[in-house]
Amino acid sequence: MQGSSHSDGAFIVYLEEVWPDGRVTYITEGVLRAIHRRVSDEPPPFHVFGPYHSCLSKDAMELAPGKVATLGFALFPTSVLVRKGHAIRLAIAGHDKNNFVRVPASGDPVIEIQRNSVYASCIDLPVINKSAEERKRP
Repeated sequence: MQGSSHSDGAFIVYLEEVWPDGRVTYITEGVLRAIHRRVSDEPPPFHVFGPYHSCLSKDAMELAPGKVATLGFALFPTSVLVRKGHAIRLAIAGHDKNNFVRVPASGDPVIEIQRNSVYASCIDLPVINKSAEERKRP
């Protein structure tokens, strides 16, 4: 759930590992342009991980500035071992100048992430708990 000061925006979510000494390691990311947040009921033309967004103009939905909207999207699939004592974190950005055109092109958007009893933001991470013997294998 989020609120924005603009009618559209790019949302880039980075999943990162935080080491005990404070170092941060990139794990994976997910990207969604806000106007393409509608989840399609139609079958996707390709295999998707997570909700399918058609990105067609007929499905576009502008944000209402100052109103909360749901943005549901997947992170790129990966496999990683996060060791005991390390943490995971989400970093949320509105722009990645090396990879995407800025949306909106101008202005200083304000993004508010809601995480409370009314709007429960969440992330689902599949976890496989390996035994000590399995962890010893290369």
